[in-house]
Amino acid sequence: MFKSFAGLWLLVFGPLFFLLYPSQYNPIVRFNEHIEGQRFTHIYQGTFALIEAQLESVSYPQWQNTVDKLNQKFGFEVKLLDLTSPFITDKQLASLEQGGLVFVNAEPEFLLKKIPQSHYVLQLYTDFSAEEKIKQGAKGSVYLLQQAFENTPSQNWSSLIEQLSESFSFKMQLLEPDVIQLSKQEQLQLDHDTYFWRENAAGDLSFYILLPQDAGFLRTNLIPMSSVDISVILVLILVFVFLISVCMFLWVYPLWRDLKHLVGAASEFGRGNLQSRAEVSKISVVASLGRTFNQMANKIGQLLEGQKVLTNAIAHDLRTPLYRLRFAFEMLDESTTPAQGEQYRLAIVNSIEDLDHVINQTLLLSRYSNKIQLANFDSYNLSALLKQECDSLFQLYPGIQYSLQIAPQCKDRRAHIDKTAIQRAIGNLVTNACRYAQSKVTVSLEYCSESDQFSINVSDDGPGINEADFERIFMPFEQLNDARAESDTGSGLGLAIVSHIARWHGGTVTAGRSESGGAQFVFKWPATPPPDRHTS
Repeated sequence: MFKSFAGLWLLVFGPLFFLLYPSQYNPIVRFNEHIEGQRFTHIYQGTFALIEAQLESVSYPQWQNTVDKLNQKFGFEVKLLDLTSPFITDKQLASLEQGGLVFVNAEPEFLLKKIPQSHYVLQLYTDFSAEEKIKQGAKGSVYLLQQAFENTPSQNWSSLIEQLSESFSFKMQLLEPDVIQLSKQEQLQLDHDTYFWRENAAGDLSFYILLPQDAGFLRTNLIPMSSVDISVILVLILVFVFLISVCMFLWVYPLWRDLKHLVGAASEFGRGNLQSRAEVSKISVVASLGRTFNQMANKIGQLLEGQKVLTNAIAHDLRTPLYRLRFAFEMLDESTTPAQGEQYRLAIVNSIEDLDHVINQTLLLSRYSNKIQLANFDSYNLSALLKQECDSLFQLYPGIQYSLQIAPQCKDRRAHIDKTAIQRAIGNLVTNACRYAQSKVTVSLEYCSESDQFSINVSDDGPGINEADFERIFMPFEQLNDARAESDTGSGLGLAIVSHIARWHGGTVTAGRSESGGAQFVFKWPATPPPDRHTS
């Protein structure tokens, strides 16, 4: 399970981390860079053309002054760089040599354009730099603080700092002017803006504001560069990954558990445990697979059990006619009169016919047990087929009075059936009824519109069947211990064949008692063919 979970985890978070990491191979970064580059190129290509026109009107030495003057009119900074500047990559240089605009998705973003017939490059920022953002955001507050100190006598500056500390969330401190050593850049910034700032390793800023009459500096300590702590971002990422991982585990574990049950059940079944079944949750993604396996196992178990019963029954039913054959052959050699010889020869013929009948019935049962071999379904007039079959069968039993009843709604209704199989089922049911009837057999055909089913009912006035044997009578070679079994001269396969034909048609056959006290068999099947039914 953990191997599967690790694979799914990497499959989910691998691409996610790749998309979140701002590398040059990140497709989101590349796509954003392409879109932004096209947008800024479309916006500023005319601006670069105008700048180039002004530079062409003056000599090389005056280009920097011209750019400085233009820079005062632009909202973002414009620079004049040498083509050999180290931060220009070879790929960017190649594009610049072709005269195109190069967009650099940095912080801040900017555009590069080579000035024709020169080794200079124009750099135009499309966003404020971090220093410009700090400067723009701080100059208003610095101005107000300087005004507050100008309006307050120097001896009261300490009290003013205490008052200001109630409103400002960062510490303020007065410093003497000779305490701080200024760098060249800080001195330039101080001369231009009357304040400068320093950044520590943690990214926090300290502002140094020049006080009136150069009386010193007001230092405001540890102003956060960003309002978001990196540790908070890390915690949020870890919580997100943890929650998604838990959800993934809750999805993978039931799947792994159900698959493990399936593998175990299949292994047990393969080792000969035909009762092994897969226990799979109904809401599992492999629930249909588990149900299919269990259905397959049930059918295989039933098939093997049926084959076992059938094999034992065949051996039992073949033994009797074989014994009769052996006895008849032995007695035939010892017969003393022609009459005795004829009697034993007749016994031999009857035994051979019994063997042939058992073999034929067994082959039929095997045929109707295998749905794949039955592919002869078509539409037939069921009432005409039933009448024709009954007229033919009852001619063999002239002493039996029979009645054929066909419901009016069945006369013109066609049924989707295997004709040969239905004829076999009708023949077995009618023959079985005639064999045990005293004088009367009734056959009826009905159709139920509510259940959309046909039913053929065959009843007789014979000894009937005990209720305990209603289901057992459809088993192959079953012998009933009642008056009906005592008169039985068949092989015990006729009703088993009918049962298989009924299941093949998606229906059932049941036994019961008729109104006259004899047996009644009801053969039902759906008028609408099942989805897996074959047609010829």
